[in-house]
Amino acid sequence: MTTQQTIDMGVPNPARAAPRPVRIEAAGLTDVGRVRAKNEDAYLIATLQRSMIVHDASPDAARGWVPGETAGTLLVVADGMGGQGSGEVASQVAVHTIVGYLLNVMPWASLKASEGLGRDSTPSLTGVRGELSTALVTGDSTVKAVGAQAGTPRMGTTLTMALVQWPILYVAHVGDSRGYVARGGQMHRLTTDHTVAEQIAERDPTLIDEGSAFHHMLWNSLGGGEEVARPELTKFLLEVGDVLLLCSDGLSKYVSEAAISEVLASGEPLAARSAKLVASANAAGGPDNVTVVIASIG
Repeated sequence: MTTQQTIDMGVPNPARAAPRPVRIEAAGLTDVGRVRAKNEDAYLIATLQRSMIVHDASPDAARGWVPGETAGTLLVVADGMGGQGSGEVASQVAVHTIVGYLLNVMPWASLKASEGLGRDSTPSLTGVRGELSTALVTGDSTVKAVGAQAGTPRMGTTLTMALVQWPILYVAHVGDSRGYVARGGQMHRLTTDHTVAEQIAERDPTLIDEGSAFHHMLWNSLGGGEEVARPELTKFLLEVGDVLLLCSDGLSKYVSEAAISEVLASGEPLAARSAKLVASANAAGGPDNVTVVIASIG
């Protein structure tokens, strides 16, 4: 299942000149892999945009859909927890709940740049990170409620979400799916794996090995546990030429960052790059569902 779209947005200009267009292209692909019987991953690529539908007006030509300015590009990857039952339901419920929440609460005002825009004076809309965090907590409670009603109270999902409000990238994250920015041949990882293995490695890397089962044990997810999810929030200043990647662990656990970086830097159409990454995961045995979403700023 693939999707691709292009969005034109304006660049906030410190000199207050007319904004120059920035083209954001995005593509996604999800695959069941070679071992699993069903695909429990989900992804979404969307443009957040305020709009108005005019049902009646004078003159009649004013009727119809009136678009407002774009509030950002939204990218989401979720990986349902198959071992807990109904993982595909958990991932879909989480995505739908979070997107619905954001549509109703996101600040719609334009991003305002200050004089001397730089890495130490990054513009931002007030409350964005707080609303992204609340969106994930809302997704957590909804997944738990749906699971309890369906008789699968332990179902859960990871979720990694990126909101591009040029030139700012916000990332909200729970679980072990990942977010990256590729720039100049280097991969910048934007998320932390919320696994028991990562917690142990932070204390002493010698206590954990690559084959440990702790790599598959999540301490933080949407649903799947009694504790409230603890979203991880990151803010990153983008540059023209950056390539964003969100992926489930079906890619990151079986394909090296060096190999991923090479594909992202290939310059091929994004749909082709997505297909190559999925093919690489399947060539490594395809033991898990694999999902990728790629976006380029150019």
